[in-house]
Amino acid sequence: MPKLSSVSGEKKFVNDSASETPSESDGHTAAQAPVQIWKNFLDLLSDSLKASEINTWFSVIEPKSLEGNVLTVSVPSEDFYSLIESRYNKVIASIVETLLGPDGKLKYEIMQMGLFDSRTEPERTERPVILPISARSRFSENHPMPDTSSPEEFETNINQKHLFDNFIKGESNELAIAAAYAITNNPGHTYNPFFVYGGVGLGKTHLIQAIGNEILKKYPSKKVYYTTAPDFTTQFTNNIAQSRLDFSANKNGTKKLDFFYKSLDVLIIDDIQYLSGKEKTQDFMYQIFNSLYDQKKHIIFSSDKPVSQIKGIEERLISRFQWGITADIQPPNWEMRVAIIQKKFEEAKIEAPEEVVHYIASNVKDSIRTIEGCIVGIIADSVLRFKSEINLGIAENVISRVIGTVRKSRNVSIENIIYTVANYYRISENQILSRKRTKEVAFARQVAMYLAKDLTNLTLETIGLNFGGKDHATVLYAYNSISAAAKKDGAVMLQIEEIKEMLRNL
Repeated sequence: MPKLSSVSGEKKFVNDSASETPSESDGHTAAQAPVQIWKNFLDLLSDSLKASEINTWFSVIEPKSLEGNVLTVSVPSEDFYSLIESRYNKVIASIVETLLGPDGKLKYEIMQMGLFDSRTEPERTERPVILPISARSRFSENHPMPDTSSPEEFETNINQKHLFDNFIKGESNELAIAAAYAITNNPGHTYNPFFVYGGVGLGKTHLIQAIGNEILKKYPSKKVYYTTAPDFTTQFTNNIAQSRLDFSANKNGTKKLDFFYKSLDVLIIDDIQYLSGKEKTQDFMYQIFNSLYDQKKHIIFSSDKPVSQIKGIEERLISRFQWGITADIQPPNWEMRVAIIQKKFEEAKIEAPEEVVHYIASNVKDSIRTIEGCIVGIIADSVLRFKSEINLGIAENVISRVIGTVRKSRNVSIENIIYTVANYYRISENQILSRKRTKEVAFARQVAMYLAKDLTNLTLETIGLNFGGKDHATVLYAYNSISAAAKKDGAVMLQIEEIKEMLRNL
C-alpha cells in the first residue's frame, strides 16, 4: 500500500478501499499494538501541547499498523498532513524516537488529495443549478423555498462564483479550508457538523458556498441548499402563517417546510448568530438538525463569533454546533492581503504597480470585503478620472475615502513603524518597501526593520514579508547593523529614540 512517510517526505495517496487491515491470523495482539502505541503517543503529546491543539489536529488521526519500528497512521487529507508536519514535526519526531527507538518512523496514509494538488480524473458532468429569481442570491426578497418535485427544479441558492479555486489560502484560514475541502470528499461523515466563524468580510460565506459547489461537482445528485439564518427564520414564520390560513396542512405550511429541509443531503446556514432570541425557530432548527445528523447528512454553519459567545440560543442547540469541528478565519496577514489584492486586479484584467498593491495591503488590514471595495474604487477612479492609469496617489485618495485617515492606530505595528520611519527621514513608505539601494533609503529601511524586531513579537520571517518579501537573513542583518551603529554613534541612537517617541504618540 502506498504511504506518505514523514521521514522521507515521499508523498503517496491511498483509497479507503485499499486500506490494509490485519488478517485474523495476525491475532488480537497485532491488531491492538498500533492502537496502544498511538494511545501512548497522545499521552506523551499532552506534555508538550494543549488539549485543544491535540483535539483539533490529532483526534482524527487513526492508527493503522505497526511493522517493526514503523507506525502507520491515517490522516484525512494532504492539507491536514501538511499542517501537522509544518507545525508539530519536531515534537512528533521526539515522541516517535521515545516510543519506537532512534530508528523509529511514523508513516502516513493520505486518504484524500489536497485542495491545491493537480487532479487527473475525468471531468464530471455537473447537475444544472437553478438559482432563485430576482438577484439570484441569498438576498431574494421573497425568500423562496425551492420546489423539490424534480432535481432539475431544485434551487441550491448557492452563488456559483464562490469556489475553492478563487479562495485565497493562508495562515489565517488554513484549518478552515483544509477541513472544508475534506468535507467535500466524504460529505455526511467527515467533520459533521462544520462550524466556521470569523469577523465581517473575511470570507466565511465564500468558503461555505465553495463547499456546496464542490460537493455538487463531485456528487451531482445530492441536494445541497444554502440559506441564511434570517431567511430561514422568515421561511419558518411565513409558513406558520400559511398553515393557519390553509387547513390542508399536510401539503402546506410548516409540514411542507419540514419535509423539504429533512430531504436535503447538505444544509448550509450562514450567520447563525441571528437565531438569537427566536425560540420557535430554534426549536424547528433543532428538529431539522437531529433528523439530518441521524441520516448522516451534512450540516454547515457560519457565525461572526465563536459558539461559546453566541447569546440567546438554547444550550441544546449550542451543544450540537460543537459536535463536529469548529474552525475560525482570522484577518489576513500582510502576505495574504498582497495575494488577495493581486488576485482581484488579475480578475479585473488590470496590471497594478507593486507600490499600489503594497500600499493597499499595508493600510486595509481587517476585512477582505473592504479590500475589495477599495480595489473597485481605485479601478473606477482610474477609468473615470485618470484615463485608466493606476498610481499611488489614486490609491491614497480612495483608501482615505473608504476607511478615513490612515495610521491612527495606537498599537505598535509594522505598518505604523514604516509610516513613522518614512516621515522621520522624509522619504515615502513605498521607497522603504521598494528594492532601492540608495544610502538614505537603505539606512531608513534597516532602521524600520530594527524597530520591527525590537518593538514587536513577530518572527524574522513575518517581518521580512511585511517589507516586500525580504527573507529572515536580511532582517537579522539589518537589526545587527543598526544595533552596532547605535552603540558606536550617538546620533544614530538619538534618531532611534526620537522615532520611538513618535510611535508612542501615534
